[in-house]
Parts: sequence; structure tokens; C-alpha cells
Amino acid sequence: MKVTRLYRIAGVLLLLSAAGNTYGGLNFWHIAGAMPPVHVPLGHAGLSYAQAVFGLDLICSLCVLFAAYLAWHLGTLARTAPQSIGAMGWLLFAYQLVGVSISFICLSGLVRIVFMILAVCLGWAAWLTTGSRAASAPGHERTLGSPAC
Repeated sequence: MKVTRLYRIAGVLLLLSAAGNTYGGLNFWHIAGAMPPVHVPLGHAGLSYAQAVFGLDLICSLCVLFAAYLAWHLGTLARTAPQSIGAMGWLLFAYQLVGVSISFICLSGLVRIVFMILAVCLGWAAWLTTGSRAASAPGHERTLGSPAC
């Protein structure tokens, strides 16, 4: 499979994950809105527990959206300039591995499967990008008469 396609698949799955996270947060907001508010004193104004959880949920959705953009951008870079990706592909893979471990602690079912598919796509793409950079490095060019490396 091509590196660009793997990064694009990961970008779309991350976008769907952010949408699902936001949808779940909005459902929590509707449920928590009926509960009596428990205010947490923070600065000059008090926040309710539901407001704090909803705010953190939206911040998490923004982080996942940024990861989706980054995966899509890495897919574009893999097509035009794969040597410029550097360690960013591996960092995105490590970010996703943290997501997989959190999904095994806190989440279940489809979310775990999606996170594992994301980790496989990102790890595979990072590995292919690293392999293509090593193959295109100076001194590794193959000519027609030379034996395979």
C-alpha cells in the first residue's frame, strides 16, 4: 500500500474519531445538564463539573483534529517530498500508541478497534517512509548490473 494512502486513511479515521468524541461530549452535556450543578471554584468564577468535562472534551477533540490534519499533511509530503517528513511520522505513531493504551484502560469495543487500525496505518506509513529515505540515500543507488543490497 502507498504511504500517501495510509496517511490519508489515518487522517479520515482521526477526523471521524474527533466527530465521535464531540458527539459523545454533547450527549454528556445533555445528560449532565439535568443534574444539580456541583461548582468548582476556579479563579473569579466557579465552573460546574459538567462545564469542566465538556471543555476538556472539546480540547481533546481539537487535539485529534490537529492529528487528522497532520496525518493528511504527511500524506501530501510523502507524495511530494518524503525526506522532509523526518521523525514526525514516528511521533504521530507514538501519539496514536498512547491513544491505543488509553482506549484499553478507559474505552471499549469499536473505539479500541479504530485506534488499533490507526496505529497500524501510522506505523506502517512511518516505516515505509523511513525505508524509502534509506533506499534513496546517497551510496544506496542500485544500477542495472549491480547485485541487490
